[in-house]
Amino acid sequence: MKDAAYGMGCTRAQVIAAVTLPTGMPGVITGVLLAVAGAAGESAPLLFTALFSTYYVNGLEGLGQPTASLSILIYNFSGMPYDNQLELAWAASLVLVLIILVFNILARVLGRQKF
Repeated sequence: MKDAAYGMGCTRAQVIAAVTLPTGMPGVITGVLLAVAGAAGESAPLLFTALFSTYYVNGLEGLGQPTASLSILIYNFSGMPYDNQLELAWAASLVLVLIILVFNILARVLGRQKF
């Protein structure tokens, strides 16, 4: 298709914009989706080694400090004997699943071939 576009007199920028990017976009979106899903699913072991805190980042001075994450919150609260913490663990699980669902839907919509 690139050779055909060059044969028709398209410039390099036109070939990239009209042929190369639309052809490669589904693969790029799939890679981004797999990266986000992997990061969401495997963040608990990573954050166990990177520490965890129940505090949230406040401003730029807190960027280097440990902070809360959904996967660790789910793990910690699921083993608690209190009903409200179990409900928070289920709510955090729902939020994590919805984040992945939104990324899947966006990947499907943006990766759809338009002919």
